[in-house]
Amino acid sequence: MIMNRETYLLEVEKRLNNMFCAAKDGYTAPAIERHRLEGFMQAGVFMGLVNNAELGKLMKDTHKSAYGMSIEERRAKNQTTYQDDLIEYSQYDQPAYERLFK
Repeated sequence: MIMNRETYLLEVEKRLNNMFCAAKDGYTAPAIERHRLEGFMQAGVFMGLVNNAELGKLMKDTHKSAYGMSIEERRAKNQTTYQDDLIEYSQYDQPAYERLFK
């Protein structure tokens, strides 16, 4: 297969779509897959097939297609208080053996 701009962009879009759809279904992509995609995208910039602005637009468009909303809208919707903020950790200040054998 000869890599040109069109085939490269289609492959990036396919990989982004796979990652976004998996995330939408509750699956977190392994870090290695995210890093491969980032490297693949950076290689396209390095080879002059695309620029960062084009990749950013492609990512936004693919995200909107997968989620039905922009990245910013999704972030705003998912703004939640972390459970860590609600847990009182002071009970764990003393060693466990002291807490257990009182």
